Amino acid sequence: MACPDELTLDLWLADALPSDEAAKVAAHANTCATCTAAKRAAHALDAELHAALALDIEELAYLRNLQLAATWDTSATAAALSWGWIALAGVVAGFAAWLVAAPVFGSALAAAVQVGVGTVLLHTVLELAFSLGQALLEVIRNPALGLSQPLLALLAVALLVWPRQFIPHRSTQS
Repeated sequence: MACPDELTLDLWLADALPSDEAAKVAAHANTCATCTAAKRAAHALDAELHAALALDIEELAYLRNLQLAATWDTSATAAALSWGWIALAGVVAGFAAWLVAAPVFGSALAAAVQVGVGTVLLHTVLELAFSLGQALLEVIRNPALGLSQPLLALLAVALLVWPRQFIPHRSTQS
């Protein structure tokens, strides 16, 4: 058999040839001095490349001190509170405070209107705000929605109110 070309030898050394062709090249390479020398040269080049790319002691020590495992290990970061959870807790606490405070403010507003302290405009605006709050409370207390309804209501209110915070208010007085 004639010597295989360089590509075939490289594929054979990388175990990338089909088994029948690899057996033929192996049988030839074991008996051919030229192919055996090429095989030794490839192994020497491989060893030289591995030695050239290997990290020295100082580089290994530097990498050990970086503690790279902490960047992908989520067990340490899972225990820490994230800002998202803090924000969610704030929204839930605000919602709970609203559930407690809304009836008190509604009663105070009703008393102020009966006494005549409030103006018609103030009464209308606050009545609208409280009726919206009451409608929201009725939706939240609806038993058909199940236990997930407070979070759904909070999400709906957040989606309705959030973009309006960034829109400048127009003055009603000219």
